[in-house]
Amino acid sequence: QARSMPRRHPHAAFRHILDTGLTDAARLAGRDRAPSRPARTASVIGAQIDHVLVSQDFTATGARFPRVSGTDHRALVVDLTLHRRDRTVR
Repeated sequence: QARSMPRRHPHAAFRHILDTGLTDAARLAGRDRAPSRPARTASVIGAQIDHVLVSQDFTATGARFPRVSGTDHRALVVDLTLHRRDRTVR
């Protein structure tokens, strides 16, 4: 049975940022293939070039790419949950 490999971003500079431990919030929310530019293009042609990057302290519970006027990008709206850190007093 073949195991699926994690998808890697095609741009080296962006991969370098992701290698610091940050994660694309849209990917966490299951929307990493939604195009953000150009806004008027069909989803199979456009590219997601706008991102919200989060640390492991967050979970993305939703992501959407609404159209906005005056730009050739779609907006990226991400719903985030901040995890509470346990603070141990010594």
